[in-house]
Amino acid sequence: MTAEFVPTEFAAGAAPAEDMPAVMLPAGPLLLASASMTRRRLLERAGFEIAICAAPVDEQAIRGSCAEQGISPGDVAVILAELKAQAALARAPSQIPSYTGPPSSGGATPGQFLLAADQILEIDGEMLGKPADHGVAAHQLMRLQGKTHHLHTAAVIMRDGVRIWHHLGVNEMVMRPLSEAEIEVYLARLGEAALWSPGSYQIESIGMHLFSRIGGCHYSILGLPLLEITAFLREHGLRLTPTDPPAGDRP
Repeated sequence: MTAEFVPTEFAAGAAPAEDMPAVMLPAGPLLLASASMTRRRLLERAGFEIAICAAPVDEQAIRGSCAEQGISPGDVAVILAELKAQAALARAPSQIPSYTGPPSSGGATPGQFLLAADQILEIDGEMLGKPADHGVAAHQLMRLQGKTHHLHTAAVIMRDGVRIWHHLGVNEMVMRPLSEAEIEVYLARLGEAALWSPGSYQIESIGMHLFSRIGGCHYSILGLPLLEITAFLREHGLRLTPTDPPAGDRP
């Protein structure tokens, strides 16, 4: 299946963050257990008011342990997403920074939703995570070039400390043949962003030149299955906010 086209989340003319939120949840901002700027901007462009509450987990050690137990890459992605959510909830509210609202808005209130996500790249039965440096990134890209691989994107939503929903999307990615020279030029152009995702994709920018075919959801490849997330949250009170106050509230 060919990936659906959507406008880039970083396009010129997109609504600025200060115009947000355009959607509301009944128990306050959506807590995001991720330090990913891409995930943050995906949610902000979708109109969410969010509070960042990321907490570190040892992803490499968890992947290794799961691989030894024969756990599938998709299940590993779900496990990592849930562990990230639990780690975020374990932090004291005073330690949780927030990008929107007062500092205290990062602490989970009763009924508030917390979202966490993870991605696992699978090729030839092996799991790849984010590259530690540009050398690892180059090695990953040489491994992927000219081949088909799968990207597993998991998301979980927790409320009051309990996982109430999860989703796993699988994207089939076909990378065109690349030379070592092309890879070096690409990584030099991409800079630090090459370390932000498995496979150093960045398909919302120059990473699209790496591929001959992309299957699945564009949002999921970027890091969040946004269509499925918003569908679930609409069932639990997510609403577009009106541009004007109700007539009775106007001065």
